[in-house]
Amino acid sequence: MVFVMRKLDRVPQTLGEKLRALRRGQAVSLVMLEETTHIQKRYLEALERGRYDELPEPLYTRNFIKAYARVLGADETYFLELYEQESGRTDLLTPHRLPRQRVSRSWLLSPSAFLKFSMFAAVGVLFVGYFVWQVTGVLRPPTIVIESPTDGLAADSALVAVRGHVENDDVTLVVNGHQVVVNNDKTFTTTIDLSLGLNVITVEGTRRYSQKATEIRRVVFDENDRGEEKGISEVSYIAK
Repeated sequence: MVFVMRKLDRVPQTLGEKLRALRRGQAVSLVMLEETTHIQKRYLEALERGRYDELPEPLYTRNFIKAYARVLGADETYFLELYEQESGRTDLLTPHRLPRQRVSRSWLLSPSAFLKFSMFAAVGVLFVGYFVWQVTGVLRPPTIVIESPTDGLAADSALVAVRGHVENDDVTLVVNGHQVVVNNDKTFTTTIDLSLGLNVITVEGTRRYSQKATEIRRVVFDENDRGEEKGISEVSYIAK
């Protein structure tokens, strides 16, 4: 009879060996574990091989161990105690006693998680920008451009025809406190009765929820300056 000696698998002793045995026992690859825990594969490999000098600060390493054990359904406390026994509670590494490598939180994310975070952040920025643009457009007052009369015009007639147009939709136009109808082509016409001396013509335009736009023109009326023929001075307002 021939006896065959088979080499028995060595019982896992270290933290890394026990973690690796746990993962392989559940047929979980490092790539699968990286996607589930969002821990970079290089940190998972360093943890399984006991290369603590390649891992970040103990605080992050403990979180790695917790996530590793939690995903595989193992006792987190048990593996944390093994880590404390092997590495100690200091930030200095043995045997060289060098300061432990410090890494920023962004590097702790796996590439896939970082890409997803970047995409969500970009969408959020675009949404906020669009919202601000819309609100600014709603609150922006309509633009009014006055074509005539010029400021300080001397009129020889008691009536002044006011004409102009607006460039914005749904504008409510008021001239000297009286609402003026804006035509479909955005033009408007009204007549102002002047008083002797200085007259101030105020044109105000608003849209729903917007701020008010105001333009002012000053017209001086002196009946002594009228000629033989009485006419109507025209005032044209163009609102942009």
